[in-house]
Amino acid sequence: MMEKQIITIKVTTKGDVCEMTTEEIRRWYEEKVAALFNPEFGTPEIEVKVDREEY
Repeated sequence: MMEKQIITIKVTTKGDVCEMTTEEIRRWYEEKVAALFNPEFGTPEIEVKVDREEY
């Protein structure tokens, strides 16, 4: 039997303007989250949405 799990995590950071591009931020989170998974259990599909706004 197979199972599909969808986990949603929202991370909000505030501070100085990030010098990384949106794509660099997305790639950074994808790489860090992927590193948490054991490849013996398959490769996770990771989708990172980045919204940026000044406050």
